[in-house]
Amino acid sequence: MINKAKYWWGVLYPENMKKNWESEIGEILQLPYCYIKHDLDNDSKSEHRKDHIHLIVAYGNVTTYKNMFNIFDRLSAEGRKAVNKIEAVQSIRYVYDYLIHDTPTCKAKGKHLYLTSDRVCGNNFDIGAYEQISMQEEDEMKLELIKEIMKNGFTDMIDFTQYVMSNFETKYIKLVLHNGSTFERYTKANYLKWEKSNKTKNHS
Repeated sequence: MINKAKYWWGVLYPENMKKNWESEIGEILQLPYCYIKHDLDNDSKSEHRKDHIHLIVAYGNVTTYKNMFNIFDRLSAEGRKAVNKIEAVQSIRYVYDYLIHDTPTCKAKGKHLYLTSDRVCGNNFDIGAYEQISMQEEDEMKLELIKEIMKNGFTDMIDFTQYVMSNFETKYIKLVLHNGSTFERYTKANYLKWEKSNKTKNHS
């Protein structure tokens, strides 16, 4: 499971959400959001599925699963648990389209196609902006990964790449693949530091 990401989505059950969540969601989350109410879904036996909410939340930068779960949980009514699950977004466009079941898989399965107007977005949620990584954001992502290298003491690219694949969303993995030499310099620096430390110990 990816533990760090900027965009997250989840499933919530409306009967366990705050009474006025639809009118107050912007204030409750205080983050860009987009949701849809699935109340026309059927299961494989053509029986009505339990009504549920699909919600996307965009954080200001990368955050952890635990922090984001707590943010989603703000929508729960007191003493109830509205959140069924949340997970990191791999592709913001795919998830955005999935909200209305406008994906090849949904169409192949005959899932109900909701209207684009059924999506409810707020707090300046901007799908177009999220699809494009700016130079500034890319630099911030690089710096974040460099900090991970220094904090965890990675000494080779294989371990570092496996760590990123296990803990970060797809765009971070692509960043590593396209900027291998940049990150390799830092893993090599860690290795040389480790090597120097071992030599000092052996001579003492």
